[in-house]
Amino acid sequence: MDYAIVTGATRGLGESVARLFIEKGIGVMNISRTDNSSLQKLAGENEVFYEFFPCDLSQPSQTEAVFREVGTKVFGSEAEKIYVVQNAGVVTPIDPSGEVDNEALETSVHVNLLSPMIATNEMIKAAKGSDSKMIMVNISSGAGSRPVYGWSTYCATKAGINMLTETVSLELSNKHSRHQVIAFSPGVMDTDMQGEIRSSSKESFADVESFQRYKDEGMLRSTDTVAGALLNLITEGDIESGKLYHVNDLL
Repeated sequence: MDYAIVTGATRGLGESVARLFIEKGIGVMNISRTDNSSLQKLAGENEVFYEFFPCDLSQPSQTEAVFREVGTKVFGSEAEKIYVVQNAGVVTPIDPSGEVDNEALETSVHVNLLSPMIATNEMIKAAKGSDSKMIMVNISSGAGSRPVYGWSTYCATKAGINMLTETVSLELSNKHSRHQVIAFSPGVMDTDMQGEIRSSSKESFADVESFQRYKDEGMLRSTDTVAGALLNLITEGDIESGKLYHVNDLL
């Protein structure tokens, strides 16, 4: 059996991604703060492996310990492919620089950037000596490629994710590794994160009215649609390591 490690599979895009992996017969390891009973039930009905690993990704020591554990487990198996989808993320703090809460800033950097960096390090370390092929997916954002008023932290961390992807891919290529890593920009989706964005004040987030319009005019894609595009790409397609893929180009 192949395995997929998904962070933040409790809800939103992560839940949709995990569900589609299970429906494809790929075992899922959910790394989140809380479990998802519907995924657990679906895995049981489909006789597919599922395990929940509680982890607060804003705590680097927890991230390191959990990924060391799951890395040992999956690369100790006889899986042909191992997928790692680093989906967990936070959009807050939403405020212009000079008005940002530093504690919220630190949490954002830990969840959005430091956690994926630690996880990537631990998974590549665990892969040594294994015959399995690993495909790593870092969930990015359009905000990683352009400045957005009030999103200095989110933009910076997502830009960091893009560069992490490119650099790790370069390192893997230079070592003639079979492993691959890509970034994936999912566009605007109907998620709880979008609700947080729409509840911002115009003073904190200059583009808030545009995001409110996305919802009012039905312009938000479902997470199932976006997850389907991602899974088709990584399980059926021939991906280019180091590339930032945009959902709009896949649908």
